[in-house]
Amino acid sequence: MSTSNSVISIITPSFNRASIVHETAESIFGQTSANWEWVIVDDGSTDNSWELLEQYAAKDERVKIYKREREPKGACTCRNIAVERSTGDYVMFLDTDDVLAPFCIEQRLAAIEKEGDVDFVVFPMLLFNKELHDLDLLWNIDKNEDDLQRVLIGDPVCQGTGPLWKKESFKEVGMWREDLKLWQDIELHIRSFLYPVKYKKRLDLHPDVYLRISEDSLSRVGYHAAPKLKSRKVVFEYTCTEMAKKQKLDKYTDAVRSMGVDVILSLINGRLYDDADELLEITKHHDIFKREELKYFSQYMNAYKAKLYKLPALFNPIKKRVQDIPMHYETTMNKIKWEQSNYSKV
Repeated sequence: MSTSNSVISIITPSFNRASIVHETAESIFGQTSANWEWVIVDDGSTDNSWELLEQYAAKDERVKIYKREREPKGACTCRNIAVERSTGDYVMFLDTDDVLAPFCIEQRLAAIEKEGDVDFVVFPMLLFNKELHDLDLLWNIDKNEDDLQRVLIGDPVCQGTGPLWKKESFKEVGMWREDLKLWQDIELHIRSFLYPVKYKKRLDLHPDVYLRISEDSLSRVGYHAAPKLKSRKVVFEYTCTEMAKKQKLDKYTDAVRSMGVDVILSLINGRLYDDADELLEITKHHDIFKREELKYFSQYMNAYKAKLYKLPALFNPIKKRVQDIPMHYETTMNKIKWEQSNYSKV
């Protein structure tokens, strides 16, 4: 393991998690390596979260707490503020409902410093619900597939907590996009892979973060609400535009089509018809869908507006034509059981 003097800044946004943040705190204080600081930015909590954070800061000078003092409200703004206030060499992102394995900091430092010239390293993570090993599902696994394509088709190799970034590299790619209400990590990783960054995957190591999966998770609350659907639209629009600039659309056409069908159908189902029309115009500009396929989208939208979904015999064939447009991919995200004996050492 690492004998480095480098420091990892653990970056955490906080909002009304007083009831569970103690689990996160205990996992940080229990690290086998002392080479960390915990930088927390509160997003205007109305429970007693701030009082608890003050107690942690009084307990250990490596805990640094701040309140968000600029707009927009949201976890990504808090994360960026925390990065700006951090003093470590590396940054990792941890929410107030997730938990570090005791060896997380030690393992991540050893791995990234062993790799040398990389912008980030991706580490394995386990999902849990109430107890740490009640699911034992891996976030995802490594496969002999293009990682950008995997993000586009909904099978990303990691989410925001998986990578350990060199802080300067993270700032160079532009940090978190603060206007998004959903798909913030999807946008970050698409942007990073297109930049491009240098990275290494160490999914052969022991999982070192436990991600809580519950209906209370910030990313799951109001998943189909209009602001979150509009954020997905923004990310898809960015993806099309940026890939066209970098002449990547031809390489990733099938994956972009898959992402596009998902986003456009979600907008229609959310009755955001103008937003769906705008995205369809963008896809026309980039020749993502064929003329006949665009007709299928129009038929689906008209059927939805007419509430034909109440008549499945009429509606389902129209829906199926749209769903059959993209290539269908096999995904492994959140599906693979962790085999405890099957991991490497740094």
